[in-house]
Amino acid sequence: MTIPLPSMVRLLLYGVAAFYLVIALWPSGAAQEAQKRLGLKGVEADEVPPMILTLMPFYVLLIPATSWIKATKYRESIDRKFITAGMTALMSSTEFLAFKLLMTLFFWVVFVGVLAKALMGWDEPLIFDLVVLLLGNFFPDIWLNSLVKERQNQIKRALPYVMDLLTLSVEAGLDFVQGVGKVCEKAKRSPLIQELSFFLGEIRVGASRQQALRSLAWRANMPEIRSFSALLIQADILGASVGPVLRAQSDLVRTRRFQEAERKGAYAAQKILFPLILCIMPAVFVVIFGPIALSFIYGDMVI
Repeated sequence: MTIPLPSMVRLLLYGVAAFYLVIALWPSGAAQEAQKRLGLKGVEADEVPPMILTLMPFYVLLIPATSWIKATKYRESIDRKFITAGMTALMSSTEFLAFKLLMTLFFWVVFVGVLAKALMGWDEPLIFDLVVLLLGNFFPDIWLNSLVKERQNQIKRALPYVMDLLTLSVEAGLDFVQGVGKVCEKAKRSPLIQELSFFLGEIRVGASRQQALRSLAWRANMPEIRSFSALLIQADILGASVGPVLRAQSDLVRTRRFQEAERKGAYAAQKILFPLILCIMPAVFVVIFGPIALSFIYGDMVI
């Protein structure tokens, strides 16, 4: 079977266009090397989230539509959230804005276009379109905030155990940095261990202990890590021993964890009160007083 010449020319043109499109979107080797030389501000992601990996070819095409947006403070907050979530350099602020635009269009097409056709030409009101557009626009922010919160919770859960190991290492005679290295070597891999490993990497490339601790507190963006870093920086400035400081901080972290567990337990008792009153108690009353009410209504009740 032979392909006509016009069809071959058309296929060749399509192939050339696709090749140049891939070249334009794919980062060059020089750009990658420059990015490596610049260094990273936080922990890189072990793997790309499936949603980002699937939608990357689509939102990359929308970058020119969002690159003109300034919003400096918002861009800085987005970059910091990616660092706190342990996904440094996964997506720039411009790519995130393009991702927001893509999700806005996706929500509108799915919930307005497809749903309206499924309901046989339902003429949706304007407020419905606005709500769908807002949901699509804020969905990436909700997704990113959930990743940040989940990683912070993982750090909070691992903090007491890691603090105990670090306290034992320092009280056994190791220097603080050596103790952190020993903890990173022996402890189970977790987001907190990743942050401490990045802390050691910053010290190896020339950062002071105070600078690395401030960077650790900035990346984690948690009260527990900020308190931990502030105490160690203060001890370093005053020349105090690090062992007692770590022991006191370890006891404080564990006490706070117990207090938070008690607070969540109290909140759970309050939250279950409304389902108990609205759902469980009516069913109990129907089961207990239903037969009595029926006997009274139909006259079979013995007085």
